[in-house]
This record gives sequence, C-alpha cells and structure tokens, in this order.
Amino acid sequence: MKYAIIDLGSNSTRLAIYRYENGKFDKIFNQKEILGLAEYVSKDALSTNGIKKACAVLNDFKANALNFTALSNIHLIATASLRNITNKDEAVKLIIEKTGLTPNVLEGETEATLGFAGASQYVNCDNGVMIDIGGASTELVLFRNYRAVNLISLPIGCLNLAVKHVSEIIPKKSEMKQITADISNQFSKIDWETDTNYPLMIGVGGTLRAALKLSCSIFDLPQEQNSIETRYIKKITKLLIENKNDIYHTTYKTIPERLMTILPGLAILRYAIKKFECKTITVSEYGIREGYLMDRVLKKHDEPPNSGKQN
Repeated sequence: MKYAIIDLGSNSTRLAIYRYENGKFDKIFNQKEILGLAEYVSKDALSTNGIKKACAVLNDFKANALNFTALSNIHLIATASLRNITNKDEAVKLIIEKTGLTPNVLEGETEATLGFAGASQYVNCDNGVMIDIGGASTELVLFRNYRAVNLISLPIGCLNLAVKHVSEIIPKKSEMKQITADISNQFSKIDWETDTNYPLMIGVGGTLRAALKLSCSIFDLPQEQNSIETRYIKKITKLLIENKNDIYHTTYKTIPERLMTILPGLAILRYAIKKFECKTITVSEYGIREGYLMDRVLKKHDEPPNSGKQN
C-alpha cells in the first residue's frame, strides 16, 4: 500500500510518498516547494494571493501523488501556516473547494508530539532535546528514556522572524539584535525543571538539514554524516552575523533557497543549544510527516510500523 503526506508549512511545502509493507514503511518519493506563506500574512491574516498560491502548489502535489496512490490515501496536514492565522476557517474552506483536499490543521503541541514520534523511528532518542524550526513556529521536546516528558510550540520561526525584522535579504547587526530579543522573549516561556544538561539534540526539519549541510560545506566535514558538534553551529552563526570569509557566497552555493532564512533559524538553534547545554546535534531524516503517517494513518494496521531505526 502507498500513502501520500502533504505538509503545508509556513516556509516550505513538501510531498512525501511512502510504501507500507509487512509492518514497515519507506519513503519512495519526495518533492519540495519553497512557498513562503508567512510572507503573505498581514495583520495575522493570510492574504487571498497566499491562499491561491498554496492551492496551486497543492494541486500540483495532488496530481503527482495520484500517480502513486488513490485520492483516499492522500493526507494534507498544515502547521503554523494555517493555525496561527485569524482567517483559518476561510483558508481551509477555499483549499477544500480549489483542491479537493481537506487540511488537518495541527495544534502546536500535536506538531511537537508527532515530530518526536517520527524522529524516534530514525535516531536513538534516549535522553535529550528535539527541536524543529519551521517557518513560523519552533517545536521543542524534552525526552528521557525514549519518552517525551515536556514539549512546547513557540510562535517564532526562520521566516516570520525574517519578515518581521529584516529589511533586505541579509540581516544587519541591529536587526539581529531585534531577532535575538524576540527569541529570548519566547524562550522565557519555557519553565521546565531540568536537573541536568542534555548533551544530545535531535534536529528535525528543513532548517536543521540546511544547517548541517552548510556546516559540512564550510568546515569541510563529510557530506554524508548526520551529526555535528554544536560548536560548529556557534561558529557558523558568528560568521554569518559578521559577514566574514565570503560566507554568504558559500551559503548561496550550498543552500540558495535558505539565504534569507538561515540566519534567523540558526539564531533560534543557537539559543536552544545554549539553554540546554547541548554538545551534539543529530539531524533526523524523519519528522512530523512520518509521525503523522504512523500515528494517524497506519494505526488501522494490526502490525506496528518499523522503519528501521538508525543509530
């Protein structure tokens, strides 16, 4: 059986096709479109043009998904892209009318829970912190003994911080101070009692994958690795802020679609690293889409899914 999960995010929208056989699933197709819906939000409402642009991409993804599976097996999820807007009902209604797909708008804590469920299928999540930095929200999960014990969704992401504070493409130092103040304000809402630091951080989502790819490129690390020491994140963030060593030329060559959002995203990441005293980041290939597949789609199967965890 094949299933399609479309993830309508505030920055990027993704289509993933999975094959599920004998209690196991594997990804057989992946498509991404940088949609940037957060740029179409004004006074907390998503503009008509933004909704139309979303529908156009969703119809394209739907057509591709139908090459693999039936319409009933295509699932559309939406995160901060729709949950944080005041005209959510109107946007959902138009998406249904124009695409025939019904968005399941996930609450922040649900997004965090499903992200952790997906990541735990790919990496060894014994003790640590999971972070998923999206376009308009950041999800954090504190986990111990393979179980989530605290989670939160913060209304800051790599794109909405850029839209709010950055006047051009590359943030000025004065704008970075505003971004950092915004991040600090949101992180002050985290009142978890932690009796220890958490050396391991699990990274989920496009911002973390981009940070890993850029770090490997700049510091000449093996491109195939999925873990890096957090000191590289601190170094690369400082280089970007100070615009040293032709850093943005390398960034453009490595992750061109993230040129505007990578520094705000790294600023969030660096703040989380400092708060939880993390030493290593392992970037998971799996996240919310796989968590949704397991928890909301495959539960009807008697045999629990097993994707083959990577250690």
